[in-house]
Amino acid sequence: MILKALTRISPHTRVGRVYFSTESNKVIENVRGIMRKVPQPVVVVTTAKTEDPDHKRGITVSSFTSVCLHPQPLVSFCVRIPSRASELLHSSGSMVLNMLSHEQVQQSIAFSSPSADQFKNVLHYDDPITGLPVLMGTLGAMHCEAYKTLELGDHELWITKVLRVEEGVGGEHGVREESKPLLYHDRRYRSVGDQVFMKSFTDDTFCSTKWMHRAHLRVAWNYIRELGPDAAEPLIKQTLRDHFAKHTVKSKDYHETITSFYIALVAAAIRSNKNEHEGDFFALVEKYPQLLNNKTIEDYYSPRVLYTNEAKHKVIPPDIKPLPLEL
Repeated sequence: MILKALTRISPHTRVGRVYFSTESNKVIENVRGIMRKVPQPVVVVTTAKTEDPDHKRGITVSSFTSVCLHPQPLVSFCVRIPSRASELLHSSGSMVLNMLSHEQVQQSIAFSSPSADQFKNVLHYDDPITGLPVLMGTLGAMHCEAYKTLELGDHELWITKVLRVEEGVGGEHGVREESKPLLYHDRRYRSVGDQVFMKSFTDDTFCSTKWMHRAHLRVAWNYIRELGPDAAEPLIKQTLRDHFAKHTVKSKDYHETITSFYIALVAAAIRSNKNEHEGDFFALVEKYPQLLNNKTIEDYYSPRVLYTNEAKHKVIPPDIKPLPLEL
């Protein structure tokens, strides 16, 4: 009787204090908001083609959880679709779930990127049994095979069977007591992941050579969200000046105009996002890929203006079109 009654309820009818609405933006925002308060472990799923172990990919996944232990251990994770990682997972049917330690912010960044050469400069080995890549320095790894896959909205839910577990040591000094997980938890200003990132960057323990542009964007994003664009700009610039001074890289040096441009671009992206995924840096750069493109600036500046000694040492206004207020 109750089920029959529920089938007659309008999708927007109030029952007690429960609303039945399949398309409520308010509910979506409420769910997003409450989930930001739940710490999530950062897990990288790695896989490879069975016939070609050199063709491998990794992806930083969301919503990792243990499903059950009996009658067989099952764990799950979600992958945004479409993606190259999803295609390779379907092709392989096997994967390794690497639980990142709090020291592995760089690996989280690397495998959040669609770069074709994700494993370069990332310590890993190929498992002698499966040939799948396993990250080193993690808390541990689960070797799994696909059990069931469900397509839900813009994500796939992967339920996988755990075949084998490897304990790892994620600490700097190699003692188990030192191992701590890398978590993602969106509080008002920063997630735990971003706090770890900012601390490692400002403490000079973060080597960002491979992901320098992405790392600088993330620094700007954190400060702008916390302080606003105007108050954040001098702090961002000083942080980057200090970083460049400590990490001299051939052909890479602090550039005042380029830095000002990307600060303005990040601020424009934040304004355009209108609170959507406001605590998720990776969602922002995915939505606005021009942030990651270090050639975007050439849509606003001609080389004769940008690549001068004057532009390197002071802010020069763009000569092609004005800086964007929104993206």
